Amino acid sequence: MSELASFIQNVPQIVPESWCLNCKICCRFPDTAGVQTPTWSPLEAYWTIPSQGVKNWFRQIPGSPSLTPRLSSCGNGYRCPAFHVEGNRCSIYPVRPLDCRLYPFGITKNPGGTEVLLTMDTKCPYIQAHGTDPEVLDYAAVLARYLESPVALNYLKTNPRIIGDFWPEFFSMAAFPGMTAALQQETSGYPPCHPALKPLTGEILPLLEEALSSEGHVYSGYTAPSLLGWSDLIHYWWAYLEGALCIFAQQGGGIFMPLPPLGKKVRPETFNAAWEVLSEANQGSRVSRIEGIELPTLRQLDRKAFQFREANPEYLYRRVDLVALKGNRYRSQRGSINRFSRKAPSFRVRPFQDQDLVPCLQLYTLWGIHRQQADPSSFVKTLIRDGLFFHRRLMMDYQRLGLMGRVLEVGGQIRGYTFGAPISSRVFCVFLEIADPSFPGGNQVLFHEFCRELETYPFINAMGDDGLLGLRRAKQAYRPVGMVKTFIMELTGVEPATS
Repeated sequence: MSELASFIQNVPQIVPESWCLNCKICCRFPDTAGVQTPTWSPLEAYWTIPSQGVKNWFRQIPGSPSLTPRLSSCGNGYRCPAFHVEGNRCSIYPVRPLDCRLYPFGITKNPGGTEVLLTMDTKCPYIQAHGTDPEVLDYAAVLARYLESPVALNYLKTNPRIIGDFWPEFFSMAAFPGMTAALQQETSGYPPCHPALKPLTGEILPLLEEALSSEGHVYSGYTAPSLLGWSDLIHYWWAYLEGALCIFAQQGGGIFMPLPPLGKKVRPETFNAAWEVLSEANQGSRVSRIEGIELPTLRQLDRKAFQFREANPEYLYRRVDLVALKGNRYRSQRGSINRFSRKAPSFRVRPFQDQDLVPCLQLYTLWGIHRQQADPSSFVKTLIRDGLFFHRRLMMDYQRLGLMGRVLEVGGQIRGYTFGAPISSRVFCVFLEIADPSFPGGNQVLFHEFCRELETYPFINAMGDDGLLGLRRAKQAYRPVGMVKTFIMELTGVEPATS
């Protein structure tokens, strides 16, 4: 047996056969695109063909030696041609490719496409049950060392597309410096789209927090978590322009500013300099815009050269109202809390801890499935998909970003979680809140208990409603004392881009 063949066939395994035989996830795909379809090297495909005598299983990935299987129709979706639904078995199991042998682990790029990672798929039932067990974590370390060997890099040349895209349900376990170096030989990473811009890294976080710390802000965007929580989906850059710190966000086909220039005395010239960078980087594209402009700043800006449109507002409450819940107007919230308390009298709300990460992500997946069943629209699906990146990033970096995290625990199991941070000495922002849909009233309990702790903050910003009618009704039911309005700045006469 060749060194390469031995490497493929001797990869260590951890998931017991009994779990695989009862699984309803592996080898099935929702569409013919097969987003997470395994890939084969030519050698692995050669092994497969004699095993089955089938030569039309594979299609060549354009510009790559990697191959993928042609998926077959199966119920409401599709399956790998090697998979037999009856018996839940693989017909080529002894010669299955490395990509299949690795699952529920995989080799993926990070969200920015600049680094190669060992990831764990939290959709796997075995991982949901044992993902935090010491044996699984030890196995991940062994697997990481195995895949960083020189023969692994040789395999990568024959099947480069085994390095897949990162998905929200994946959990990063380790980095592969050797594979990352190989990847960087093929791509220049994510270069800045303007020479004045520098990458926004953790080293300048103190500088950013100082620039954001003006006491007058009530908008959630003026916090480090609101910006950096999206760093798995958006690349951030910064520059000093006319004495002000300017933050730029790069996503898709151009850049925009999620906030206006930051500083104690921002002059109109600063906006002009920032707009010049946007125009040069975007080459006249309508994506150019400056978001997060509060009313005091708006009054100082040129209304002739630019147009301003109002963004979706955020909800602002008096904390004492949210804690007291007095009168008929809060009768519904009190009822929900009482029903939850009767069902789970021993519940507790405690600080988030590092080991809560995986259970909270699993709860998000459960909540997301329930939410999509209630509203299967593509808009809601996108919100849930992107939201998982944001939730995961805040949970992973909660200490570095100065976040308060709380979990709702019932009988030793996490049934809800929430995270927030101060916008100023008077306003605290609750960025996210998730509760188990099988425990009605969980959201009300979590929000109430969280607000009780925030004694030093007169006001609570509970973010916006994303245009969702149900969420709007729920937030209006808490009787906001005001709406936090911000505006988006664009060139006059230019049709707005879709945000």
